[in-house]
Amino acid sequence: MQKLREMNIHKRRTSLEHIAKAINHVVRGIINYYHKFQRNDMRQIWRQLNIRLLKWVKWEKDLGKKKAIGYLKARYKANPTLFEHWSLVHP
Repeated sequence: MQKLREMNIHKRRTSLEHIAKAINHVVRGIINYYHKFQRNDMRQIWRQLNIRLLKWVKWEKDLGKKKAIGYLKARYKANPTLFEHWSLVHP
């Protein structure tokens, strides 16, 4: 969680694809190292990551919470492999 906090996802002024490219290697490492043995604990990590992505959408696109959730869900439907953790938990 500390590593994800340090990345300041919600403060980046780039596209969602650039954010995905920047954090996917970290997320892939977390999945490979921790997810195999601590599956239940990892759910909280993926939830927090989705919350940070939601915060980015609200800030970058100037949307309310419901519209931001709809935006992320639409992006998931268009490209479900954009973020590594979306294969485990959906936005």
